[in-house]
Order: sequence, then structure tokens, then C-alpha cells
Amino acid sequence: MTLLLDTAPGSDGLVVQRCGLWGYNSIGVVSGKEACAVDPGITPEEIRSFREALESGGRRVTKVVLTHSHHDHIRGWQAFPDAEVIAPRPVAEKGAGPQARILAGKAKVDQRLGVEDPAFRYPAVDRSFDERLTVRVGALHLDLEFLPGHSNCTSVVHLPQLQALLTADYLVSPGLPYCRWEAAPFEAANRRLRALVESEGIERVVPAHNDLIHGREAALVAIDEELQYFAALRADLSRRLASGDSHERAMRAAASFMGERRGVDLGPRARQDRDNARRVLAELGDDQSK
Repeated sequence: MTLLLDTAPGSDGLVVQRCGLWGYNSIGVVSGKEACAVDPGITPEEIRSFREALESGGRRVTKVVLTHSHHDHIRGWQAFPDAEVIAPRPVAEKGAGPQARILAGKAKVDQRLGVEDPAFRYPAVDRSFDERLTVRVGALHLDLEFLPGHSNCTSVVHLPQLQALLTADYLVSPGLPYCRWEAAPFEAANRRLRALVESEGIERVVPAHNDLIHGREAALVAIDEELQYFAALRADLSRRLASGDSHERAMRAAASFMGERRGVDLGPRARQDRDNARRVLAELGDDQSK
């Protein structure tokens, strides 16, 4: 684990810890004697280290924000038993079946990592929100916004005083969108992120995985890469379907095309191209049936 950002004691700012799996970033917001943990993870050792970083200088973690319910994002919520847990309403109201699938996914990864975590349970959310919610940590305001697309329950966090945007699983790998729900909402979410960057003077984007994005122009370039990806994918799939390809053949060919378009061999991660193509195909099929 590596501390990517470590705010000086007594200062307002961000603490970001890079975890050992999937380039995951546990994110802390600190101000005065208070701290907020955003999606703390991954292993118990990493979560303990992250808590120690947040609590250094006598700070107290008063809030835990869970941006969505995927298991990598909820793993550390129990490490802060005195904190208020905040999440979008769809996270709080997740049914028994989806909860069981999330917990099964976590257990499978735990087995691979050699992690024993028998006491883990799905988060008990203290405060939920529908569209937007502003909370305070010390002198800082956190503007939480429901922004589905990556999943059906994803949110992002805007920190106006820090000119920062915590984007959850958006912009984790610009040019390879990690869409786990539906493509059109994913694109709409990126357009909203673009509007926030442009209107709010965002200078730092902190996704839940991989590299931080520094500077307004770099953030806009990353967002445009995501939007251009889907435009190119949708156009290629539409052309293949119009020429008579089956859905399966069009999906495989379009996924290969997106890899060639990128010009970089991403290895197993390129499976996401096929997943994205499948999701766009579902929308194109719906359009054709109307």
C-alpha cells in the first residue's frame, strides 16, 4: 500500500492510499480534527493503515461515504463504528438478492487474497440521499451527487473548497470505460462530470482506481476520451448490424475494433471492450424494436 496524498497535520485536504489490488484508491477528506472516509478498502491490513492515516494528529473519523455498493467500495465501512455511514438511497435499499451477490463476490476475492473476514456484512446506512446531499467535515463541504451509469447506484463527491472531484468508478482508465450497468446513462454521467469540471473550476480528479488526474484540461481530455469511445463503439456496431452481422459477431468484431483503435494492448482488461459492446448492443436492440 502507498500513500499517494498525505495532507499535513492541521491542514484541510485529501488523503489517498493506493491499495494492492486493482490500483484501488481509498480516499479521505480531512479538515481540522475531523475526517471522512470515502470508499475505504481493500484488505483488513490496508483498511487499518488507512484509518491510522486519517486519525493522525488526533483527528476523528465522523463520516463514511460509500459511493456505490460494489464490494471493493464497501469493504471498509465497519472499521469506523462511530462514524455516520452515508450512501445513495439505492445502496441503502438494496434487496436481499443483490446483497447476497455482492457478498458472494467479496467472499470470492477474499479467498483469492487469503483474507478471512467472517464478520463482514452489507453496510448499514445511517443517511441516504436521492439526488444530492451536502455534508460538512470540519470546515469543508462535501457535495454528494447521485450519478448512475457505472452502476445503478453510483454517486460522486465534489469538494468545492479543494477544487476536487472524487469520481468513484468514472475516469478510472480513460479510453476504457468501466460500464457495469447501461451505456447511455454512463455517457450522461460523463457529460455531467464535464459540466462540473467546467463550471466549478475542478483542478484535481480522484477516481477510485489508478492515477489521479491533475488540472482542468487533463480532466476534460479524460472525459472526452470516454465520450468519444462510446460514439465510436456505437457507430461501429450500428454499421455491422446494418450489414447483416449477428449480434454476437458484431459484438466480437466491434470489441476488436476498439482495441485496434486504442493502439495499446491491455491484455485481460480488454475484456471490458466486449462488455461495453454488449451493453451498447442491448440499447440498439431496444431502439430497433420500437
